[in-house]
Amino acid sequence: MKINFTTIARGAQSGFHTSSQMMINSPEKWADVWEQHTSDSIPPPPIPFVDFTNAQVVAVFAGEKPTSGYSVDILAVEKTGDSPSLVITVKDCQPNPGDFASDVITQPYHIIRIPRMDVEQARFEQA
Repeated sequence: MKINFTTIARGAQSGFHTSSQMMINSPEKWADVWEQHTSDSIPPPPIPFVDFTNAQVVAVFAGEKPTSGYSVDILAVEKTGDSPSLVITVKDCQPNPGDFASDVITQPYHIIRIPRMDVEQARFEQA
């Protein structure tokens, strides 16, 4: 069953310098993740509101990349199986040979909000 989601934030500059994929189910963890994510921004943007009684957050950080032109996109979230689990489909993109890419280090990310649901596990798969 496909799950609808809303993008909270997507871009190429993050305080997460290593690859990371996570489900966030509490305001405390959300505050910690957002603080690290925005740690390279001056001033840091305010934390987006998430009502954790009705929603949860999925975040994918691609880690440090050597140039511009990289991105990461969450394409789909699906609930599967008899025991509730989520499959999150992620696509990593990189510049094609010959594409113009700025010589700047980037940290692509995509953060989404999904409806809160009881799931035993979440699995991140590449598209």
